[in-house]
Amino acid sequence: MKVKNTFFYFLALLFSAGLFSCEDKNTSNNGDEDGYGYDFTNVINTYVDDVILNTYTEMKDDATALYESVEAYAEDRSQDKLNDVCNKWRAMRIPWEQSEGFLFGPAALLSLDPSLDSWPLDKKSIDLILNGQDAIDANRIASSNVHGFHAIEYIIFDGGKPKTASLNDRELAYLQAATDYLRNDTYQLYANWTGADNASEEVSEALEEAEIEIQYYFAGQFKNAGKAGSTFISQSDAIDQIIDGCIDIASEVGSQKIGGPYNTAKVDYEQAVLEVESWYSWNSLADYRNNIISIRNSYFGGRNKTAANASVNSISAFVKSKDAALDQEVTNAIEATVNAIDAITPPFRNAIQGGSNSKIDNAMDACANLEETLSKIKKLRN
Repeated sequence: MKVKNTFFYFLALLFSAGLFSCEDKNTSNNGDEDGYGYDFTNVINTYVDDVILNTYTEMKDDATALYESVEAYAEDRSQDKLNDVCNKWRAMRIPWEQSEGFLFGPAALLSLDPSLDSWPLDKKSIDLILNGQDAIDANRIASSNVHGFHAIEYIIFDGGKPKTASLNDRELAYLQAATDYLRNDTYQLYANWTGADNASEEVSEALEEAEIEIQYYFAGQFKNAGKAGSTFISQSDAIDQIIDGCIDIASEVGSQKIGGPYNTAKVDYEQAVLEVESWYSWNSLADYRNNIISIRNSYFGGRNKTAANASVNSISAFVKSKDAALDQEVTNAIEATVNAIDAITPPFRNAIQGGSNSKIDNAMDACANLEETLSKIKKLRN
């Protein structure tokens, strides 16, 4: 399961009560006395445009490609077509896992994180649906633990590879329903950041057909931090939310995604395998790595950014202006964590077997150090 940000669940209640407006105002509270004493306007704009919207746009496009690939497989149940479905699934995992450093806003407010990526699956319920007689549609798979990425993964992969047997009619029906659900959830996530006026025609039409309303313009909320009508009282609060999102995913990767099954394997390996996220596809280590890339993108101000090409409008640039040694420490911690995960021999489900693995221990330690190092940024507040 995912680590949730209770701050944003509280915000969800405030939204539902109508206490926040989405209107842009000119009143500014950017320089709050207990803040960082820094004008984050360009940093926040860059973060929203080059990290969040860039990531969700790619994910939206990948969701469309996966949906079209599944429809093509429905017309021609060949191995090549199923292989393409599996490839499209893996491709879509990249932007999704690279978004887990910012599972706030619509991902939390609309419960889209669990709907897209609940783990572990309720395999028994999925099997009951597959072996039943009732029609398989969106209503039949409405529970979050029987749809999403991993329900699709369960249907199309076997032992880390595409299934070699053609899917039967009910498996195909389930795959089509789950992919449609996944596409619409992704479109919601994208559109509730861009706002209804900025969503693409394709997205707007699909959501309208599914009778799903676009409720937020969260990019505007974030960019207008410190102004009347924004969820964020100050720009510094918005920056804290970015940092907290990175801290949360560093903790989750180390203690839950890696540490959970690793520790379980010391007493019950078969149970531990069931706890490994993405074990049907053997995509686990790629997922964990992309979670840390989510932190790297957030810190350096863009997709595929590092210390070498960091945006001048990045959190890294801010930290460096305040404490160059801390910026280097964060940079080193991010890269050390990526390298530690890369050092684990895949697949992860096999790596946890045997009770002790120094490479896994190193990765967990790196995640814990990254979490601690990121928390130091918040000490730069005045």
